Amino acid sequence: MKKLFLLAIPILVLTLLTSCRPPELEGAFVDYNAGRYDNALKLAKEATEKYPTNAEAWYLLGEIYGKKEMYSEMKHAFDKALANNPTPDIQNKIKNATMYYFQNLFNRGVNNYNTYAKMQDTASEEAKEQLRKSTEYFKMANIVKPDYKAVDLIAFAYSILGEKDSAFVYYTKLTKEWPDSADAYVKLGRFYVVNQKFEEAIPLLEKALELDPENADAIQIIAEAYDFAGKTDKAIETYKKAMEINPEEKAFPFNLGRLYFQKVASGSIDDSTKQQYLHECAKAFGRVIELDPSMKEAYDYKSNCELMAKDYEDALVTLKQATERFPDEGKFWYNLGVVYYNLKDTKKAQEAIDKAKELGVE
Repeated sequence: MKKLFLLAIPILVLTLLTSCRPPELEGAFVDYNAGRYDNALKLAKEATEKYPTNAEAWYLLGEIYGKKEMYSEMKHAFDKALANNPTPDIQNKIKNATMYYFQNLFNRGVNNYNTYAKMQDTASEEAKEQLRKSTEYFKMANIVKPDYKAVDLIAFAYSILGEKDSAFVYYTKLTKEWPDSADAYVKLGRFYVVNQKFEEAIPLLEKALELDPENADAIQIIAEAYDFAGKTDKAIETYKKAMEINPEEKAFPFNLGRLYFQKVASGSIDDSTKQQYLHECAKAFGRVIELDPSMKEAYDYKSNCELMAKDYEDALVTLKQATERFPDEGKFWYNLGVVYYNLKDTKKAQEAIDKAKELGVE
């Protein structure tokens, strides 16, 4: 009799354990484990309706929705489970399921994007379809787990597709859902600049710099925004800062010099300021030449600034370099002749002017 009594104990424990789970939920688990997801879904719904504070019922409902690729419903069910004091085991299962579905969907989006990028004709409808598929997977991934990169890639894909309204929605979503991210404001600001809405871009980029004062992308883009919005003084100061952060980028000194030249050309400054701006202009284009000696426009700007400032010795050096590198450019020879005349070397001046005439400059 002792043996019979001992054997009855685990049977009793098992009965107690299974009886803790409502019959609807138990049935749902049985059907779920057997792969009968439609019936499992029906029973799990009944369980959550009848036992709305049962975390396990909500967890199972989420798992079933995941199997059926109903990700919004899955997320809702998991959230309900987490709100109803789930066991550590259920919490861990939800975490693992969420990560599994997110990674699976995100990777599928990446695969579609990479397929698009590798296509010979990325402007074809077939290529665009791959890009659209990638956005759908990234959207689903973001439903499962809100993710900055997923939203960013959606916006980027829509930008490539030329669907500006959709791109705007998702770039804006970055700033709303991640308001402490300087990069989010940079992305939206860049979107406005690309679409030539410079005034709208500026406050967003200023916000980015408020969050991250040394953000190189924000500094570069806001300099361009100030520039095109006609805020020349702010553009000049920002291009200077951009040069400090990225001294190897030739676009910054080029644009800085161009703005100084424009200020001089406006004619609305006194002689002292004009000389200062001409000096700054020549200095900026000198830096461009250091970075890229093949940029013809830099020699043109620099030598003109030096001529206007009557810095003939400096202009001589610049124009000699220019004529050596671009011997068929008549205007450089002509300006070299002007420099020699001002330096009282009439013979070399005439030779340079004659060379300019040979090249069609009168």
